[in-house]
Amino acid sequence: MNFNEYRKALYITWVIISIFIIIFLLLFYSLDNSFLLAAAPTCPSKLKGSTCFLCGMTRAFLSIKDGQYFAAQQFNSGSVILFSLIFINSIIFIIEKMINLKKI
Repeated sequence: MNFNEYRKALYITWVIISIFIIIFLLLFYSLDNSFLLAAAPTCPSKLKGSTCFLCGMTRAFLSIKDGQYFAAQQFNSGSVILFSLIFINSIIFIIEKMINLKKI
């Protein structure tokens, strides 16, 4: 494989992931918090009595959804950064697709 083939494969992967992220964000903002908490599985680490780096992320994202960034930081210290990256990626993806549509 040459460089252009790797670049194309990476681009296709980014497009697929970005589409799933946008679907996630749309569902996340349209569904009720209590439904999302009930649907979220219990972390296997918690069942063993320990924690993982994603523990508290569901509650943290719900806090971000409600505009409570300090509470989100307390649930999981990386939640605000991760949510920001997800949101920024979605914006970049939408802008990139809009620019490519204008080229057609």
